[in-house]
Amino acid sequence: MARKATRKVERIVWHTAAHGRNGQAFDTTAQQIDQWHRERGWNEIGYNVVIRFNGTIEPGRDPTKIPAGVAGINETTYHLCFSGHGDIAPLTPQQLEVGIQHTIEMLQKYGLTQRFLDEPDGLIVMGHREVNELVRRGLAPTPTTKTCPGRLVDMDKVRMQIRARLQPTAPPAYVYNTEAAGELLEGLQKVYQAVKGLQLQDDLIAELNAFRRQPEIDEIIRRYREERG
Repeated sequence: MARKATRKVERIVWHTAAHGRNGQAFDTTAQQIDQWHRERGWNEIGYNVVIRFNGTIEPGRDPTKIPAGVAGINETTYHLCFSGHGDIAPLTPQQLEVGIQHTIEMLQKYGLTQRFLDEPDGLIVMGHREVNELVRRGLAPTPTTKTCPGRLVDMDKVRMQIRARLQPTAPPAYVYNTEAAGELLEGLQKVYQAVKGLQLQDDLIAELNAFRRQPEIDEIIRRYREERG
């Protein structure tokens, strides 16, 4: 059986269902949203997944099909919808965690990870309302009046959390070894003694001093001397 072609996706878009009343947000199901969208005359639910209050992911429109989430850029976008109403209540901790993880998976699936990291203001991960910024930049044709995914969903913080998980942890500045630390100290002492005898120019001595004053070198020598008593 031939495998379905994967769409070219350039952005991941967050939504909420805008489902609530009298200050209460409702735990909307994918089935409910599918019904609403069919009543509008659509063939099926417009979003690719729906994330419930407890973090459960319910499938929506097959991601190989063009979704219906943001007018004008649906051909190149993937859409997450969160149950509830982002103007009434923030995402639950479970929704936020699962949403971040799913977004990371989609960034990786569609080859967008490096672009997301390289373009912090590129709106590779965006809220529906941020299409207005794309319109301002000439990257989308149709603005929106919606606050989606809601005033209580901070997309800058969402992007910051995603970026923190994607960026590799910096390697340690050094790996301490007592024997090597002793050799370093002894070597430096010999070099300084040789420099004194050679009467090198000040700029060369300054470079040696700059190396000695590096915080890592200072810490290695301090630790070695502490160990030796």
